[in-house]
Amino acid sequence: MLAEKYRPTTFDEVVGQNRIVAQMKWYLDQPNASGHAFLLTGPSGSGKTTLAYCAGQYWGIDDFDIVKVESAECDVSRLRELYEHLPYYGVGGKGRKLYMLDEIHTLTGRAADRLLSLLEALPRHVLFIGTTTEESWASPVLLSRFVRFDLSKPRSKDIAAHLESIAAREGLPLPEDGAWAEKLVKYHGLNLRDLVNQLPARLMNGE
Repeated sequence: MLAEKYRPTTFDEVVGQNRIVAQMKWYLDQPNASGHAFLLTGPSGSGKTTLAYCAGQYWGIDDFDIVKVESAECDVSRLRELYEHLPYYGVGGKGRKLYMLDEIHTLTGRAADRLLSLLEALPRHVLFIGTTTEESWASPVLLSRFVRFDLSKPRSKDIAAHLESIAAREGLPLPEDGAWAEKLVKYHGLNLRDLVNQLPARLMNGE
């Protein structure tokens, strides 16, 4: 899928989230006595998972020190296992680790309670990031343990420029209309992931 092929790997490559990137960098640059816990909220396709990976890269975390957990499959026993592994350093140069929980709002009540204990014990080498499409998915007490970043869909012009860049790099047939990318965004919405994945089909159909 093109969206995976062209998924940004650094903050500098992220499309249309300059404000969020600047905020995340600021927090990651601060000397910390304990670990970081970030919550990324926003609609589907706004770049939450991508930003989580980029945060790990920015903080010097190697790929093999990233632990990604699907929240729908994350029960109390799995969270207990994660909790027990928190003290261990990563094997990369800085010893840091990233724990990611995608769709964190799908945690059950008991698992959410266990998550609270985990977040209260984050060692300084750990970056914990949850992503969600729901703003108020947990109790105020649990939400207060996160630094929250509210993402919005990227601007139309930023998405259009990204589509043009991908089309050129892929050698896709381009319409004579120079505004084709803007029109695709206008008619098919602001979900960047979907637009990128559907780009070859749209262009080959003459859209």
